[in-house]
Amino acid sequence: MEKHKTVMIVNNALVPHNKGEYTRIGVDFVTIPCETENDIIEAARDAEFVITMMTPVTKKVIEKLEKCKMIYNLGTGYEAIDLEAATEKGICVSFPGGYCSLEVAEHAMGLIMDCARKICRLDRAVRAGKWDSYEKKEIRTQIMPPMFQLKGQVVGLIGFGRIAQNIVPMAKGFGMKVVAYDPYVPSDVFKKLGVEEVTIDCLIESSDFVSVHAAFTSDSKHMFNMEQFKKMKNTAYLINCARGDFIDEKALYTAVKKGEIAGAGLDVLQKEEVLPDNPLLELESVTITPHAAYYSMESREKYAMRPYEDISLVIGGSWPKALINPKVKETYINKWGLVKEK
Repeated sequence: MEKHKTVMIVNNALVPHNKGEYTRIGVDFVTIPCETENDIIEAARDAEFVITMMTPVTKKVIEKLEKCKMIYNLGTGYEAIDLEAATEKGICVSFPGGYCSLEVAEHAMGLIMDCARKICRLDRAVRAGKWDSYEKKEIRTQIMPPMFQLKGQVVGLIGFGRIAQNIVPMAKGFGMKVVAYDPYVPSDVFKKLGVEEVTIDCLIESSDFVSVHAAFTSDSKHMFNMEQFKKMKNTAYLINCARGDFIDEKALYTAVKKGEIAGAGLDVLQKEEVLPDNPLLELESVTITPHAAYYSMESREKYAMRPYEDISLVIGGSWPKALINPKVKETYINKWGLVKEK
């Protein structure tokens, strides 16, 4: 069996990989920790497949990858890879897109439920020895108000890809109205799912729950700042299961503290490794989960298998499942030969 060299250039020993799977599909697999561009070039110059997670794969690196057919990014955020350079070089770039779309949608809906019903906050009160009664009214006077039915509330989805589309039937199941903003999704997709397509300003101003599901770019850093919070209803909640950098956390803290918005449900933060120092933890009306929205037994299995599946597809003359740079196709075919379309 012909051997196809694959190099994993990550420095994270927890990244799942199974050498048995690579052997089965005829791949010579090796993990080489890399710190610099030159390290990556030296490690991957004769590799057909490069696997990375968070390690930058720059234009300088890509220009030296003469045998590489695909760069596989283990994370859903792929901004560390120079897509333009890879496309020019005839290299496919893939990632585990869609492996946890349902899980993230369910988690976002769970955060909406928590914000609406104050579930985590009430749980903390009970664990502190409190209970709702006519004699002790702290819970009903200080914790529960304001609390509204989900039916009739508006959930606004910023970004209308797989995750956001999975939220639609869940939210509608509770009788919520769904509006969405995404300039890259055709209008007929909104119509098919019965979702009103609105401008981002309209969404922010009219929604009771603003949930972020957009792809992150450098231009969208801190897209939620004090200006946006002041546009939101003072009874509205911000939900973020996408990227922490979408939110100016200092502004969010101030907005919640001053009552510009009611609170937030967050699964991601800007600096997750220094969580104990984050002032958002002081706010009872902000629920924070530890970047766990992606997780289920099913998604974990899909995630672990996707690199082998995509490498196997490319070896077999097909495109990877989640091709990030489709413009590469012409250059790739000219360089490597015809590819079987699915």
